[in-house]
Amino acid sequence: MKQIIRHAVRLLIALGAALLALGLVPKAWAALAAAGLHLPRISPILGLLGALAARAWLGWLTLLGIPLLVLAFFKGRFFCWHVCPMGFLSETAGRLNPWGKKLIRHVPQINKALALVIAVTAACGYPLLIWLDPLCIFNGFFAVWREPFTWAAATTGIGFVTVLALSLVAPNIWCHRICPLGGLQESVMLLARRLRRPKDAAPTPRRVGDAAPYHVATTRRTLLAAIPAAAASLVVKHTLGPNGHNAIRPPSADPARINALCARCGNCMRACPEKLIHPDLGASGIDGLFTPALILRSHDAKQESYCFQDCVACTQVCPTGALRPLTVEEKHARPIGLAVIDFKKCLAWAKDEYCAVCDEYCPYQAIKLQERNGVNCPTVDAAKCRGCGACESACAADPIAIVVRPI
Repeated sequence: MKQIIRHAVRLLIALGAALLALGLVPKAWAALAAAGLHLPRISPILGLLGALAARAWLGWLTLLGIPLLVLAFFKGRFFCWHVCPMGFLSETAGRLNPWGKKLIRHVPQINKALALVIAVTAACGYPLLIWLDPLCIFNGFFAVWREPFTWAAATTGIGFVTVLALSLVAPNIWCHRICPLGGLQESVMLLARRLRRPKDAAPTPRRVGDAAPYHVATTRRTLLAAIPAAAASLVVKHTLGPNGHNAIRPPSADPARINALCARCGNCMRACPEKLIHPDLGASGIDGLFTPALILRSHDAKQESYCFQDCVACTQVCPTGALRPLTVEEKHARPIGLAVIDFKKCLAWAKDEYCAVCDEYCPYQAIKLQERNGVNCPTVDAAKCRGCGACESACAADPIAIVVRPI
């Protein structure tokens, strides 16, 4: 009976988390989600380590990861076995294949090592593998179900499908061997046990040839894993990191570090009221796959909107600091791209036709008109342009004559 109750409670938690990610909740809850209170926030990997990597205070919601660490200190992996929705679904998938239980014996336990890698690289300012957090993987799958649905947006659900597929083939492989959040909780649990051990407890005598005590062996493994992890973080930062500039990023993103800081949780995509944010499918390199990029009209002919000057919704829901919280005033001072005019396509420049649509629609007054052959021709004032895409969405030329480029 206890097992039935436990599974029923976990099912309800998973359903509630899915509804929250889908936005199918009462208005009061939806308002909290819009303000940044959502499932990935309670993960210390995303919140605390994300803030460490971003070198920035990301608001009080960042502290929501602390209770999970405190719980692990006293109750071990209680969250994993009783609360985590991704863990519940992976366990359920594993029960469909009872014949595969023996496969896990051949898989090494790397969850604590992965947690260590994320922590060390976050301290270096360029976290690696932060997107392996289970709450992020769960949220990323459900957050992409929006209108209009696109297969490009659905790619953020690949991690969710992969975890379930692995769990189906080798039951418990995700929770017991791979999950870095579980590894972090195990590490905290082992630390708690060591601290609780009586100080006057006599050490067990060692014989010649015996292995080193557990804590000594653990310290050695930690150092051996931490050094190459830090080196890898710095190498990736200075080689692949600059590729982040190859895509138009949402407001407040640091193009040089977004590929590492982004957890691919899908929150910014769901939060964008104009549905401009989509997963990057290769423009910023392999380490930038599925990170958020703005897709404007030149990339999608059906896109008739732009990044409104008074909207900062996407910056309020990021759990890791890949997008930092912005005020409207701060957004007005921060460019996300630069509009560039192709004079060979522009109706005014190429055909001497009167057309000032880009000037009329620009909310930042970044389009300047200069007379040429009796016609006012547009130019872009780079100091005022914020790359919002209003001019691109309104351009009357076919093909489009003014396009926003990354900066």
